[in-house]
Amino acid sequence: MTDLFGAVLSRHRVDTRARWQNAVWALVLAVPTGWLGVWAFGMDDGRSGGGRAIGLVIGLSLGALYVAVTQAWRAVRGGAGEYFEVRERGIVHGSRRGAVGWEWSQVVSITMPGTTRIHGLARRLGNDYRCRLALADGARLRIDGHASGAPGLGRAVVEHSPRARRLEGDEWQERAGGWFLAGAALFLVVGASMVTYLANNADTTRRITDANGMVREETVQGVGDGVIMAVGLSLPVCAVGAITCIVLYVRYLRYRPR
Repeated sequence: MTDLFGAVLSRHRVDTRARWQNAVWALVLAVPTGWLGVWAFGMDDGRSGGGRAIGLVIGLSLGALYVAVTQAWRAVRGGAGEYFEVRERGIVHGSRRGAVGWEWSQVVSITMPGTTRIHGLARRLGNDYRCRLALADGARLRIDGHASGAPGLGRAVVEHSPRARRLEGDEWQERAGGWFLAGAALFLVVGASMVTYLANNADTTRRITDANGMVREETVQGVGDGVIMAVGLSLPVCAVGAITCIVLYVRYLRYRPR
């Protein structure tokens, strides 16, 4: 069937092995940090003030787990031996499971971010280049930095699909507009509320007189360990969320149509 699309102009193999390696390394990081966070939470008596640190450790574990799942999913979805072929009359996507092709006229839209991430971690995860194709039959193709010669593959798709809609993936920002400020305010209010709650319910010390007349001091825990851990997880999320919303709003003001 793929021979119907003409001669092969270029072939781009996908480094599936790198995806599996990323998934394994991320899982190796996620498991011990997650175990450490859970263990520290169980051992913390609420007096050490380590609730936020525990929350950050668990957050790191969840982030690594997310990377492991996404990298493994891309490897499984693409299949062993995944590749792309640019042909005279269309594009072919295949693996050891088989191949399927689409004519150039079937490429409905091409999404390429205006800016690319070039730091080392992005290259390792294949996020230094991203291109998504929407096809007439509803299929979606994702081209990333794990494909050999990915920029050349993207340029070839653009050249052969002049009628396809060009997107940058951030068109939704124009529709959101001022809602970014509302989101930033919401994140800040939630974060401030949590900090205020902890401050108003800090540990206190009370004096107790026993039957022999001896006076001793006892620390009364104001907030439970579960709440401290939840706040430790939530505060970084609120901070990142607020900063992200502000950056997106500034970007919206800068690039919105005049």
